[in-house]
Amino acid sequence: MEQKFNFTIGGVEFSLSKGEVEQRLRDVDPEIVREVSVEVNGRRYPVKQALADATGLLRGNFTSHDAMRVFRKLSLPLATGPMDASTFPERFYTSIKSLNEFDQQEVRGVIGGLLKRTDRDNCFTGIYYRGKANIESLLALKRVKDFQAITMLARSMFELATDMRLIDVIPDAVRKIIAFSDVEKLRAARRIVEFRTANSQTSPIHAEFIKNNAARIEAAQRAVWPTVKNKVAHWSGLDLRARAMRLKAPFDEIYDVQYAELSWFTHSAGLTGFDLKSEAFPMLAGRSFALAAQCYVILLTGVIDEFKLTKADPRIKDHLKYAQVVPFTQSDQEEDALHRRLMR
Repeated sequence: MEQKFNFTIGGVEFSLSKGEVEQRLRDVDPEIVREVSVEVNGRRYPVKQALADATGLLRGNFTSHDAMRVFRKLSLPLATGPMDASTFPERFYTSIKSLNEFDQQEVRGVIGGLLKRTDRDNCFTGIYYRGKANIESLLALKRVKDFQAITMLARSMFELATDMRLIDVIPDAVRKIIAFSDVEKLRAARRIVEFRTANSQTSPIHAEFIKNNAARIEAAQRAVWPTVKNKVAHWSGLDLRARAMRLKAPFDEIYDVQYAELSWFTHSAGLTGFDLKSEAFPMLAGRSFALAAQCYVILLTGVIDEFKLTKADPRIKDHLKYAQVVPFTQSDQEEDALHRRLMR
């Protein structure tokens, strides 16, 4: 009896054998192969078409690399052609997915198990968890038409990566981050109370917060930022461009090139960003996924360094690199070589 293998893709569990794939695709005509294909019954199919037709899974619920993993397990031959620009969004999406799997396996449990955290620990873990939330949102955005949401999350990932790296650059950063959180709470509470008072409404919770905490928070603000007379815009005392320039590469280039472009598509007034040719939107989604993946690596590296995870696993950064680049391998041989170099 032919061996069947069990798989889980996108939370869906199924079993499949090589013979079942061959039988289910026997009368199915192949679509045009753009990049990665699988050979079944002597014909080459795009891997996503083949897996969808063999299992009934919706193509939007899995990636080409998910399909390649299945067909490798079933010993069905894969082949790759020239890299097609239209597949860039999926490849960079898959890179984020791969990095998230690495995160779950090698980082997240350690961070969640930290006991007796210091204020510095809380700064790193707070930024890390905000980044994690952004990544989980990005993984739910698989369609190019979601490009605006993808772009906004990529911008947020850059801002978080910048904040994490600044902790060791800005003097007294930990105290400033913690104080800034309180300053922002007080500012928000006052705005709410002011609006509701002007409209004959009450806000007892916010008013109580102001009464009990305003003097303490204002004193801390004067101590931490003695030269700032009005609003503290960011805990570092710098605008985003100045933060990026302070950190230099790669932050300065990201800010002046990629961040500026992403802001143009998400924050400019009028119809900016919608007067493009249709083929531009996949490229924009791909660039946003790429930036998010790059910033995710910065966050994960920062956490690995801060909590000295290399002591438990000296090769953890090699594993991170593997997770980042494996979606861009073009063949089984390339992936095997990468695995031998970074995972053994």
